[in-house]
Amino acid sequence: MIERVVAYIMAIINLIMGFFGIDKPVEKTKVENFRVSSYVIADRIQTEDSIHSEDFDVITDVILFGCATFDANGEINIQKDILETALSNLRKVIGERDIKISLNLLGPGYKGSSTDWNEQMKGQSKEHNKAFLSPGFEKRIVDVLDEYGFDGVHFDYEYPITDHAWYRFNKFLVSLRVWLGERALGVAVSDWNLKLSAAAVAAVDTIEFMLYDIYDDEGKHSTTESAKILSQKIAEKKIPYEKVNFGLPFYARPSDKGAFWYQYVDYYREIDNEGWYKDENLKKDFWFNTPEVIEEKTDYAINEGFGGVMIWHYSCDLPSTDEKSLLRAIGTAVDNNY
Repeated sequence: MIERVVAYIMAIINLIMGFFGIDKPVEKTKVENFRVSSYVIADRIQTEDSIHSEDFDVITDVILFGCATFDANGEINIQKDILETALSNLRKVIGERDIKISLNLLGPGYKGSSTDWNEQMKGQSKEHNKAFLSPGFEKRIVDVLDEYGFDGVHFDYEYPITDHAWYRFNKFLVSLRVWLGERALGVAVSDWNLKLSAAAVAAVDTIEFMLYDIYDDEGKHSTTESAKILSQKIAEKKIPYEKVNFGLPFYARPSDKGAFWYQYVDYYREIDNEGWYKDENLKKDFWFNTPEVIEEKTDYAINEGFGGVMIWHYSCDLPSTDEKSLLRAIGTAVDNNY
């Protein structure tokens, strides 16, 4: 009871500081407990052998994805069998390790018929706004977290592109923070569309910065250099580095930016020494983040003072016991720095 009261008080203090723009200066000091946060897609872990125990010697936080949504009325919809099986398998494999599991809640999509992306995003935001304004929505979220024993909740909202949509999302995050108490609150954001208010930044515990689906002049997808450049925008927004998880893709995109996402685990044997894989059927070239690139990015994140790295997503990789594993490369970087 005392811990919850303290958590409420600290949440309110942080929100007041956020409202008045009282921000800490962005620091680049190596954090004490570096996070390795991984999205885990629920329907990919419906058997225990799809999860590897050793991986959770590296992973510190799990975001369970793809088994819970909310609608415009603020009602939460659970794929009960998928969620419960995934959660059971995770907990068996994790065992006694102190690993936090958050539930990702995906919101309603666009309901209209326009093929214009901007119109689709505006329509999606209208549906989200209805949910954010629904009486009792925050309590229903807390009830679901309590029912399944989750340590927190996470939102991937792509994309609130208008100022009004951001205003509603920010207000919702601030409101939800008070309801959550000591439970964690996380959001995923992209570099070009980041309009979290100071109060919302104060309200959230982690910000997953999606440093991927970006290209350099050679058509390489999510290079170390491009991720470094984008990460500087965090400082411009005065977001505390320790709240940010530096996003790492465990997949590749084609150099022509086509709508293809290739998992590392399916192609690692065929990647050349420069990280390229050529699909002869599609006549497209895919550039992967190799273990060397992942280790380099993780090393950068640690030494820049970021709170952690974020993986999209777990099932794209080999077991961390394999020398070609991307997760193993993260673990190597962490071990070398701590």
